[in-house]
Amino acid sequence: MTDIETARLTDRLMRRIHAHLGARSAEFDQHKVGPSGGILLLTLADMAPVKLHELVAAMQRDKSQMTRAIQALERKGLVARAGDADDARVIVLSLTELGEATAVQLQQAVADALTDILSPLSADEQATLRALLARI
Repeated sequence: MTDIETARLTDRLMRRIHAHLGARSAEFDQHKVGPSGGILLLTLADMAPVKLHELVAAMQRDKSQMTRAIQALERKGLVARAGDADDARVIVLSLTELGEATAVQLQQAVADALTDILSPLSADEQATLRALLARI
């Protein structure tokens, strides 16, 4: 059972990652996608190709909000949409080549943030953390 302390520590870790990325966004956010767009790109990198309704469910966002966010990334050339081969009413999303490259940059920025944040941990402790995170 997860306790309040685990919740507090997880929240603190997430805030530290967010703050680290915000402080260094000029170094990696050339397309000005911002935090929400970055999360969307990283989610697409993890799930694509993905149907719009599946992405909406995975990100727990309103469909109209998600559609606007996707349109913004489309205008930047980062996301492509296509019709589903089985159902023309269904939209399938994927990253463009530029979107994939941008997602890799974002993943590297998160990795850099974690390098700093996790520096107090030994290599063995970091390996243990990685193994535990992989399980959830």
